[in-house]
Amino acid sequence: MFFQAAANTDKVVKASDLNQHKSSCPIRCGAGVWGNRLGNQVKQKLQDDLKAAMKSGDKLRLMTLRGIISEITRVEKDVRRPANEAEIVQVIKRERARREEALEFARKAGRDDLIAQNSTEATILDEYLPAAADIDDVKAAIAERVAAGVNQIGPLMKALRDQFGAQLDGKVASELVKQAVTPKP
Repeated sequence: MFFQAAANTDKVVKASDLNQHKSSCPIRCGAGVWGNRLGNQVKQKLQDDLKAAMKSGDKLRLMTLRGIISEITRVEKDVRRPANEAEIVQVIKRERARREEALEFARKAGRDDLIAQNSTEATILDEYLPAAADIDDVKAAIAERVAAGVNQIGPLMKALRDQFGAQLDGKVASELVKQAVTPKP
Protein backbone atom coordinates (compact mmCIF):
# COMPACT_ATOMS: atom_id res chain seq x y z
CA MET A 1 0.00 0.00 0.00
CA PHE A 2 1.36 3.40 -0.94
CA PHE A 3 0.49 6.95 0.15
CA GLN A 4 1.34 10.28 -1.38
CA ALA A 5 3.51 12.11 1.17
CA ALA A 6 2.47 15.68 0.37
CA ALA A 7 0.17 17.42 -2.05
CA ASN A 8 2.99 19.44 -3.66
CA THR A 9 5.43 16.56 -4.19
CA ASP A 10 5.42 13.36 -6.13
CA LYS A 11 7.16 11.42 -3.35
CA VAL A 12 5.42 8.15 -2.55
CA VAL A 13 5.72 6.58 0.90
CA LYS A 14 5.21 2.89 1.69
CA ALA A 15 2.90 1.92 4.54
CA SER A 16 5.79 0.04 6.15
CA ASP A 17 7.72 3.33 6.32
CA LEU A 18 4.81 4.88 8.23
CA ASN A 19 4.79 1.97 10.68
CA GLN A 20 8.54 2.40 11.19
CA HIS A 21 7.91 6.07 12.00
CA LYS A 22 5.21 5.19 14.51
CA SER A 23 7.43 2.75 16.41
CA SER A 24 10.28 5.25 16.62
CA CYS A 25 8.26 8.38 17.38
CA PRO A 26 8.24 9.18 21.11
CA ILE A 27 6.06 12.28 20.90
CA ARG A 28 2.87 12.00 18.87
CA CYS A 29 2.35 8.34 18.10
CA GLY A 30 2.06 6.94 21.61
CA ALA A 31 4.84 4.42 21.18
CA GLY A 32 8.52 4.42 22.01
CA VAL A 33 9.47 6.41 25.11
CA TRP A 34 5.93 7.41 26.06
CA GLY A 35 4.28 4.01 25.59
CA ASN A 36 2.98 2.66 28.91
CA ARG A 37 3.40 -1.09 29.25
CA LEU A 38 1.44 -1.41 32.51
CA GLY A 39 -1.63 0.34 31.20
CA ASN A 40 -1.41 -1.74 28.06
CA GLN A 41 -1.14 -4.90 30.17
CA VAL A 42 -4.32 -4.05 32.07
CA LYS A 43 -6.13 -3.22 28.84
CA GLN A 44 -4.79 -6.40 27.23
CA LYS A 45 -6.07 -8.45 30.19
CA LEU A 46 -9.48 -6.82 29.80
CA GLN A 47 -9.50 -7.65 26.09
CA ASP A 48 -8.39 -11.24 26.71
CA ASP A 49 -11.11 -11.67 29.34
CA LEU A 50 -13.60 -10.18 26.88
CA LYS A 51 -12.68 -12.85 24.33
CA ALA A 52 -13.00 -15.55 27.01
CA ALA A 53 -16.44 -14.20 27.98
CA MET A 54 -17.49 -14.30 24.33
CA LYS A 55 -16.40 -17.92 24.03
CA SER A 56 -18.04 -18.97 27.28
CA GLY A 57 -21.28 -17.09 26.58
CA ASP A 58 -21.20 -15.12 29.85
CA LYS A 59 -23.41 -12.23 28.73
CA LEU A 60 -23.16 -10.14 31.91
CA ARG A 61 -19.35 -10.32 32.01
CA LEU A 62 -19.25 -9.58 28.29
CA MET A 63 -21.47 -6.51 28.68
CA THR A 64 -19.46 -5.23 31.67
CA LEU A 65 -16.07 -5.67 29.98
CA ARG A 66 -17.30 -4.04 26.77
CA GLY A 67 -18.43 -1.04 28.80
CA ILE A 68 -15.05 -0.73 30.52
CA ILE A 69 -13.09 -1.06 27.28
CA SER A 70 -15.38 1.50 25.67
CA GLU A 71 -14.73 3.98 28.49
CA ILE A 72 -10.97 3.39 28.29
CA THR A 73 -11.10 4.02 24.54
CA ARG A 74 -13.03 7.24 25.16
CA VAL A 75 -10.35 8.39 27.63
CA GLU A 76 -7.62 7.53 25.12
CA LYS A 77 -9.35 9.59 22.46
CA ASP A 78 -9.73 12.51 24.86
CA VAL A 79 -6.05 12.57 25.83
CA ARG A 80 -4.82 11.42 22.37
CA ARG A 81 -2.48 8.76 23.70
CA PRO A 82 -2.78 5.28 25.19
CA ALA A 83 -4.25 5.30 28.68
CA ASN A 84 -1.84 4.56 31.50
CA GLU A 85 -2.54 2.26 34.42
CA ALA A 86 -3.74 5.06 36.73
CA GLU A 87 -6.26 6.26 34.15
CA ILE A 88 -7.53 2.73 33.58
CA VAL A 89 -7.94 2.14 37.32
CA GLN A 90 -9.75 5.47 37.59
CA VAL A 91 -12.16 4.42 34.83
CA ILE A 92 -12.81 1.09 36.55
CA LYS A 93 -13.38 2.82 39.91
CA ARG A 94 -15.80 5.25 38.29
CA GLU A 95 -17.75 2.37 36.74
CA ARG A 96 -17.71 0.56 40.10
CA ALA A 97 -19.17 3.66 41.78
CA ARG A 98 -21.91 3.78 39.15
CA ARG A 99 -22.82 0.17 39.97
CA GLU A 100 -22.96 1.03 43.68
CA GLU A 101 -25.29 3.92 42.96
CA ALA A 102 -27.49 1.73 40.74
CA LEU A 103 -27.54 -0.90 43.51
CA GLU A 104 -28.76 1.68 45.98
CA PHE A 105 -31.60 2.76 43.67
CA ALA A 106 -32.50 -0.87 42.90
CA ARG A 107 -32.71 -1.66 46.63
CA LYS A 108 -34.98 1.33 47.21
CA ALA A 109 -37.21 0.21 44.35
CA GLY A 110 -37.16 -3.42 45.48
CA ARG A 111 -35.93 -4.67 42.09
CA ASP A 112 -34.28 -8.01 42.81
CA ASP A 113 -33.28 -8.52 39.17
CA LEU A 114 -31.37 -5.22 39.07
CA ILE A 115 -29.85 -5.89 42.48
CA ALA A 116 -28.47 -9.21 41.23
CA GLN A 117 -27.23 -7.71 37.95
CA ASN A 118 -25.49 -4.71 39.51
CA SER A 119 -23.92 -6.70 42.34
CA THR A 120 -22.54 -9.21 39.81
CA GLU A 121 -21.17 -6.40 37.65
CA ALA A 122 -19.59 -4.81 40.73
CA THR A 123 -17.93 -8.13 41.58
CA ILE A 124 -16.59 -8.38 38.02
CA LEU A 125 -15.17 -4.85 38.24
CA ASP A 126 -13.57 -5.62 41.62
CA GLU A 127 -11.44 -8.27 39.90
CA TYR A 128 -9.62 -5.54 37.97
CA LEU A 129 -9.11 -3.09 40.83
CA PRO A 130 -5.98 -3.20 42.98
CA ALA A 131 -6.38 -4.55 46.51
CA ALA A 132 -7.69 -1.87 48.86
CA ALA A 133 -5.34 -0.40 51.44
CA ASP A 134 -5.68 -1.79 54.94
CA ILE A 135 -7.72 0.51 57.19
CA ASP A 136 -5.17 0.19 60.00
CA ASP A 137 -2.42 1.38 57.64
CA VAL A 138 -4.54 4.35 56.60
CA LYS A 139 -5.28 5.21 60.25
CA ALA A 140 -1.56 4.98 61.08
CA ALA A 141 -0.66 7.27 58.16
CA ILE A 142 -3.32 9.78 59.27
CA ALA A 143 -2.07 9.70 62.87
CA GLU A 144 1.50 10.22 61.65
CA ARG A 145 0.52 13.27 59.58
CA VAL A 146 -1.62 14.74 62.38
CA ALA A 147 1.26 14.29 64.82
CA ALA A 148 3.48 16.15 62.32
CA GLY A 149 1.11 19.11 62.53
CA VAL A 150 -1.14 18.68 59.49
CA ASN A 151 -4.67 19.45 60.70
CA GLN A 152 -6.54 20.23 57.49
CA ILE A 153 -8.53 17.76 55.44
CA GLY A 154 -7.15 18.73 52.01
CA PRO A 155 -3.44 18.28 52.74
CA LEU A 156 -4.14 15.05 54.64
CA MET A 157 -6.13 13.58 51.76
CA LYS A 158 -3.42 14.59 49.27
CA ALA A 159 -0.75 12.92 51.39
CA LEU A 160 -2.86 9.75 51.63
CA ARG A 161 -3.46 9.70 47.87
CA ASP A 162 0.27 10.14 47.28
CA GLN A 163 1.12 7.36 49.72
CA PHE A 164 -1.53 4.76 48.80
CA GLY A 165 -2.41 5.69 45.21
CA ALA A 166 -5.12 3.59 43.59
CA GLN A 167 -5.41 1.37 46.67
CA LEU A 168 -7.01 4.16 48.68
CA ASP A 169 -10.79 4.15 49.03
CA GLY A 170 -11.67 7.83 48.99
CA LYS A 171 -14.88 7.54 51.04
CA VAL A 172 -13.28 5.54 53.83
CA ALA A 173 -10.22 7.80 53.89
CA SER A 174 -12.39 10.92 53.97
CA GLU A 175 -14.36 9.60 56.96
CA LEU A 176 -11.18 8.65 58.82
CA VAL A 177 -9.58 12.04 58.13
CA LYS A 178 -12.70 13.88 59.31
CA GLN A 179 -12.71 11.86 62.52
CA ALA A 180 -9.02 12.60 63.11
CA VAL A 181 -9.27 16.32 62.38
CA THR A 182 -12.54 17.04 64.19
CA PRO A 183 -11.83 18.26 67.73
CA LYS A 184 -13.05 15.91 70.39
CA PRO A 185 -15.25 17.45 73.11
